[in-house]
Amino acid sequence: MTQLDILTKTQAKFIKSLSKSNVRKEANRILVEGIKCCEEIINSEYKTDYFVVNSDDKNIKKDLIIVKAHKKQIKIFQTKNSIFETLCDTKTPQGIVAIAVPRPDTIMNNQSFIVLDNVSDPGNVGTIIRTADWFGIKQIVLFGNCADKHSPKVIRSSMGSIFRMNVINAENNAVIFEKHFANIPLYAASLDGNVEINAVNINKPFGLIVGNESQGISPELKKIVTKSFYIAGTGNAESLNVAIATGIILFHFSK
Repeated sequence: MTQLDILTKTQAKFIKSLSKSNVRKEANRILVEGIKCCEEIINSEYKTDYFVVNSDDKNIKKDLIIVKAHKKQIKIFQTKNSIFETLCDTKTPQGIVAIAVPRPDTIMNNQSFIVLDNVSDPGNVGTIIRTADWFGIKQIVLFGNCADKHSPKVIRSSMGSIFRMNVINAENNAVIFEKHFANIPLYAASLDGNVEINAVNINKPFGLIVGNESQGISPELKKIVTKSFYIAGTGNAESLNVAIATGIILFHFSK
């Protein structure tokens, strides 16, 4: 295999800084960690600036990414384990990261979507993106104070599904629904929903709102909900994790 260039201190410092949201936005770059996510991004429409590999880590899957990167003329740098571990957000990095350019997301008018309403935990956001991808939903709307879609943990939790999705930041502006999804019924999962989920008959395309576990659905979104529903349980837990709830709902809706 071709000898790889050594990562410089300046490059290492920049990669570390990408753990901060403001730096990612200013630099227009994202940090992608791990073999699965690096496999996904090299096969996606995203532009990858370069890869960095841990020279002390031996892994066949990592080597296959290196081969593909060479074919695509993407630069690859190497560094020793003690430095590589400082680059990563995760405590047990898999030996490869990518620095890439985020892709502008395009709203697909009047196609199914999921609204994450103030879902601030990046693990939940990433898991919902991955779950939506599994069920064929290709766009996510982030409403209110959601986790940054390009945080390393969101990307890792999505297992690279985010590179196949449109994830749109709506902030607190509900106008997006009238402008782009006016003809789509909007369903909301809520503990105080009107009916149990089994009583909901879904017409596709649809919009689904899942909210913050403690705060519920935002007032701005409640005004435009077509129907709210709840998931019945038989135990004593106060509520379902939002990512788990989303999986249950999409399984039901897919039928």
